[in-house]
Amino acid sequence: METLLQTIEWTPVLVSFALAYVLGWLWYSPVMFYEKWMKGKGAGVMEHPMWMPMSAQAGATFLFAIVVNLATADGDIGHAMLVALTIAGFIKANGLFQGKTKWAVTIETLYILAMALIMIGVNMVL
Repeated sequence: METLLQTIEWTPVLVSFALAYVLGWLWYSPVMFYEKWMKGKGAGVMEHPMWMPMSAQAGATFLFAIVVNLATADGDIGHAMLVALTIAGFIKANGLFQGKTKWAVTIETLYILAMALIMIGVNMVL
């Protein structure tokens, strides 16, 4: 584990995490897709306070930033895209199993791919 942590380049991880998290805030806001997403996800009463899903999202986004950093360490974006497509596939399947509309599933799936593009871009530049 120590070797793994030593290979992480923290600057691109932190920058890509911050940019992807801000993108999520915009993505699911009225500025972008809030209306269609809320209608399509079957919005009911939230069972948990908002800080709980936001904390889970922050943790997952941070881990995703680390995985993308490790996957692009040799300059090859193929592994990072494979990880992103896998996550997007699970998000899509989960949304379809839950009976979300095609719009909601598409919005959620494209968010994962948009995060990946940001993270890959940051890792290629920094």
